[in-house]
Amino acid sequence: MTLPAARRKSVGLAYVLWALFGLFGLHRLYLGRNLSAAGMAAITVLSVPLIWSGLGLLGFVTTGTWALADAILIPGMAKALNTPVAAAP
Repeated sequence: MTLPAARRKSVGLAYVLWALFGLFGLHRLYLGRNLSAAGMAAITVLSVPLIWSGLGLLGFVTTGTWALADAILIPGMAKALNTPVAAAP
């Protein structure tokens, strides 16, 4: 059983969102990881006014590292969404 084409998530589009808006977590939002996407966005937005302090830099390092790890995790996240869970008999 496969998902309809309209509901399937594209790995390519997830990578485009990652490349353009990775620090804001839009790729995670697209892949259904809403809470972690909100966390990435919040850390990034809060880091902007704090950029001149160590906290702002720490925030950008955190979300940057998180986004780099997501470069490896995106195919697995998309596969998990695109593979429907079989109903128990």
